[in-house]
Amino acid sequence: MASGAVRMASVMDGASEQRYLEDCRHGRAVAFRPLVDAYFGQAVRLAGALVGHRDAEDVAQEAFVAAYGAIATHEPGRPFYPWLRGILVNRAKVFIRSRNRTRARVEAAAHRPGHWTAGTTPGDESLEDTMHRALAVVHSDDRVLLVLKHVEGYTYDELSAHLGIPRGTVMSRLYRARQRLKAIVEELDPTVIRQQGRTQA
Repeated sequence: MASGAVRMASVMDGASEQRYLEDCRHGRAVAFRPLVDAYFGQAVRLAGALVGHRDAEDVAQEAFVAAYGAIATHEPGRPFYPWLRGILVNRAKVFIRSRNRTRARVEAAAHRPGHWTAGTTPGDESLEDTMHRALAVVHSDDRVLLVLKHVEGYTYDELSAHLGIPRGTVMSRLYRARQRLKAIVEELDPTVIRQQGRTQA
């Protein structure tokens, strides 16, 4: 994950966006379609970073459905995508918890007599694959923080405002999240950290 990622600018002008949102609040469902068309790709990219690309579209669709259902709570004049992003992050957390419970049941079954699972040999996958696997393992709170910082490109001040915690707490939590992610990456493929070290030397 490269630090300092630049967030995408709004793909719809503010006046049009607010007009569609106002129509939605008055029950005109057809007005929600332009908002979906404008922001679906952006939402899928964020969902992919949070839950993995295979399930990204499903989670993004769930977020849009939830957003439409809660449209009456959207504050007039407020940009749509930051509001949707909060809903998407919450949906992703629910999805991750559900997936982790399913994975735990599968892993428990795999350790019973007569079952087996195949592992991945270190070095058989790309750095990107390893990072995706590592992100799938870290706690969902760590994952959200890492994705918002390194994928969405949030500053520390923006993270502080978004999460409702002091800037210093954001910095310390992000540091610990990076350390935990690094430990997981090393466990998945010990060669990755060494390769990164040689690249930076």
